[in-house]
Amino acid sequence: MESPLAHAEPTTGDAIGHLLRRCWAARAQPGTVFEVIERSDGFVGVCDAAEYFAPYEDWPHRERLLTDRAEGAVLDIGCGAGRHALHLREKGLDVTGVDSSPGAVDICRERSLPALLGTAENLPCAQGQFHTLLALGANLGLLGGAAQAGPTLAEFARVAAPGARLLATGRDPYASSGRPHTDYHEANRRAGRMAGQLRIRIRSGTLAGPYFDYLYCSLSELEELLSPSDWTLREAFESPGGAYGVVLSLKR
Repeated sequence: MESPLAHAEPTTGDAIGHLLRRCWAARAQPGTVFEVIERSDGFVGVCDAAEYFAPYEDWPHRERLLTDRAEGAVLDIGCGAGRHALHLREKGLDVTGVDSSPGAVDICRERSLPALLGTAENLPCAQGQFHTLLALGANLGLLGGAAQAGPTLAEFARVAAPGARLLATGRDPYASSGRPHTDYHEANRRAGRMAGQLRIRIRSGTLAGPYFDYLYCSLSELEELLSPSDWTLREAFESPGGAYGVVLSLKR
């Protein structure tokens, strides 16, 4: 008989939705629920899930700077539990959230935030609808990689009104030191991928989401990805540790 302590693969499902539901039930108290991010090489990171519900005053400075620039109809891409959307709605803006997690969409709706189920590559929105697009919480990562970035940026442009802005945050992979990270970068290059093209999955308890690509790129790499697109880099706000915020504007 196999020991009950034997290793078992987690159940596959909506791990981020499960995580947010647990945190919401715990009243989003810091230190109660943690998100586990598992990279394809086995490297694991842990984050406090309460960050998904954090109030404006607890956000990183770059996120406050960017959300203060939002105007008009706003689309929050990868909205999670809706912390950015809720703040902007309280400021009187018309905000719609999109997330690939059914659980995240449910949490947003329970918080009276309009949210739709969709992905960055297939936004469930009309053409030319939004004046501001948000991709905060390092959600420039949703560009995925060199092959995925072009179609994703085109989809962002499709739903954007003329002159729209994309307010986003990302992370420079080269700011991470140590062999686990540099070895991962080199393995990616050998496989024909961008160095910071992460292959990760989210875990919550014994539940795990599917693996997906999530891109960390430097500002110079970002400009290369933007070059053939309808977007141009207007401003960048760099923070210690490799995090940054950007303002992209629609060329048309």
